[in-house]
Amino acid sequence: MQEIEAHSITTTVLMGSSIFVPFIAFGTYKASGASTQKSIAISAVIAVWGVLMYYFSVVWQFRLGNPDWAWVIVIVNLIIPTALVFIFKNFFIGDGLSLKWLTITQSTRFMGTLFILENIRGFTGTTFAYVSGFGDFMAAVIALTILVLIFTGGKPTKGLYMFLIVFGLLDFVVAYGLSISSSPGVSLQSIAIGENHSMNMYPLALLPYFLVPFATAYHFMMYLTIKRNPELK
Repeated sequence: MQEIEAHSITTTVLMGSSIFVPFIAFGTYKASGASTQKSIAISAVIAVWGVLMYYFSVVWQFRLGNPDWAWVIVIVNLIIPTALVFIFKNFFIGDGLSLKWLTITQSTRFMGTLFILENIRGFTGTTFAYVSGFGDFMAAVIALTILVLIFTGGKPTKGLYMFLIVFGLLDFVVAYGLSISSSPGVSLQSIAIGENHSMNMYPLALLPYFLVPFATAYHFMMYLTIKRNPELK
């Protein structure tokens, strides 16, 4: 089993979040009026996907030989969930999903600050850790701002939702770019030379292989839901 001696907080948060993801998916669809059968089916597929990505992060990727291939698979794994959302949008989105539940998912991005903790412990590149950690923190703040408005009777504007979507996706793009360019042994490495960067090893690998692709798909689900909600101004 390939892993790093991450802080117990990091391991607990990432494993706990990964286990909780299928339940978030179930809650999102049930809160949006989907049938129990559909909600269970979608969350079950996500659970199987999570298990596969767990095993990939601890075993399979280290049998690929060339570290570049692991990151190619990361990008493919990032694209597939979002592509499925767009191709089968009538199934996944229908008339729209609960914006409250979609936003709750984005509010959990405070876990990105774990990059800074692991940088202090020598497991992530410095540039990646601080840029990505701060970006995730700000995305979570924006999401929490929207949730405060929702739970206090306010009405978040379309512009505020779009700001969260654009900022959140841009943060992911920057994070992936910095992570790949920080990884030892990868042909694209251009920063973090001489630093240890273990984003492709368990438990940190759960983020690029599973949690971020799931959150990215939720960004686009939010976008499609907003497009189908003419009441938003």
